[in-house]
Amino acid sequence: MGICACANDCITQPQLKLETAIQNIQSCHNAAKQTITLCTSTISTGDKLVTTGESIKDSLIGAVTDLDAESFAIIADLMDGDMAREAKHLAASMREHSNKCMELSMTMVKSLEESVDALPDSIESYIEKKTQQSITDELSSEERGLASNIDEDVKELTSCIDAIDNLKLLTAIQSGSNAFVAIASKSEICRKIFGIIRKFATSITTITEAILALDVSAVISKVKDILTAIGLCRYIKQFAEGCKGLMEKIVTLFEGAADKLSLLWKALSSAKDKMAESLKDIIDAQSFCEKAGEKMKQLRRSTDGMERQLNPESPLTLLKSFNQTRFGDSINVTREIDDEMVAAKSKMENAANMIYQEYKSLPPMITDGISDTVDDDDDVELAKTRIASMESELDDMEKSIDTINSADSLQAGKVLYNEVSNLPQKIDACQDMIDVCRDCASKGQLSIDSFLGKWSLETAVSQIQQMCRLVSTSSFMKEVVVHIQRILLVMSRLLQELKKRVKSAANQAQQFLSESGVESKVESMIDSAGDAVADKLDSMMGKFLGK
Repeated sequence: MGICACANDCITQPQLKLETAIQNIQSCHNAAKQTITLCTSTISTGDKLVTTGESIKDSLIGAVTDLDAESFAIIADLMDGDMAREAKHLAASMREHSNKCMELSMTMVKSLEESVDALPDSIESYIEKKTQQSITDELSSEERGLASNIDEDVKELTSCIDAIDNLKLLTAIQSGSNAFVAIASKSEICRKIFGIIRKFATSITTITEAILALDVSAVISKVKDILTAIGLCRYIKQFAEGCKGLMEKIVTLFEGAADKLSLLWKALSSAKDKMAESLKDIIDAQSFCEKAGEKMKQLRRSTDGMERQLNPESPLTLLKSFNQTRFGDSINVTREIDDEMVAAKSKMENAANMIYQEYKSLPPMITDGISDTVDDDDDVELAKTRIASMESELDDMEKSIDTINSADSLQAGKVLYNEVSNLPQKIDACQDMIDVCRDCASKGQLSIDSFLGKWSLETAVSQIQQMCRLVSTSSFMKEVVVHIQRILLVMSRLLQELKKRVKSAANQAQQFLSESGVESKVESMIDSAGDAVADKLDSMMGKFLGK
């Protein structure tokens, strides 16, 4: 057989291709070494992220397990503090490392594939067929599991992200806990993946280093190692892509969870502060109501028996017991009671306005689905019924006072006597209304105590509604105070009229006594005056009082 005409090419071309293959293997070797360095750094970052994520998760779960209003600020700080910021930075760093690792893996795959292209066609074909089989043999069961579960891990993180995007008060505790459990566990998976990538990259450097140490002509003898390296590079790319996908989701979840949960817990913390701040006003309102109640008892005592002094059968009794100071004191007490109740109302309104504004500033994720309408309890319904009835009675009472001002002495005296006889009933009703206001203030304090107490998933909505309940209670108390003020005003008018009429009668009696020459006290006058004088006095007082 003769020599092939292309003998020179048959000898020189394979030599050139092998040199190209060696150059590509060197490029792969360099990229693998960079990957090892990158993975070592990333694993360290991953360790920190896992530790930080676990710490945040444990702190969050610990806070919500024994949740009270004092925990709100702690959780808010946790979501927006140094630890969370560090975790965000670590997660972003791992994401970037995943990107870089994927780029390096692509460089390694490209270099080795170009090395294969530089080999004789028969060898190249053999490598292509054996590559996948070889790399599959290189994977451990754990590595296969990680590779096959990446899609499920991504779905789990996506589900957590959706839950955070649609975060509500009722889901905040569970979704927040789930988010950081997922962040910690998936960060651990990413850390393991980088460990696998580093292992594969180390194997690649070992293979390429051995090949590079050989004579060019001996490279073909390392075909199996080359195909193993190609398979490893492709798995590095697959793992890096998976890790990148996981880290993208982790970063998104971390940022969303931290931002949303921080907003929620900051809002709750602010609401807690406002509720605590309003407590002083509520306690002051109770104190003013209690003072008003004591003064109302004083008014009851000072007016007790007043109708007996106006008994038409004993007109002289009025002169014997008349004490102008007593009427003046009673009128002053009604004014003091009014002042106390106005102060109580003002304090409740201050607290309610503060809480109302705070409630309106809460983010929708907290208030959505929560009714700000509070149903009246039985006590409120009963009080409203009593107020409606009393309003009608006060209308009649005011008409009577108007009648006293316009009627003749006889008619005025009869009306005045009847209204004074009903005065104790009005005072008792006013006392009841003051008690209602005090109960309103007490309910306001209970609302605050409840909000500042223990929280749970079952009670969260109810405790937010305590803000609405306090506002509603204050609004009702305002109605009651307005009603009390009207009662006090009408009673004050009645006492003023009584004081004026009795003072006028007393002056007339005193003038009559002076003109009759009797200058001793009324009691002495009754004992010593003649029948004519006594009859004259009786007649005059009887006309005033309707005898």
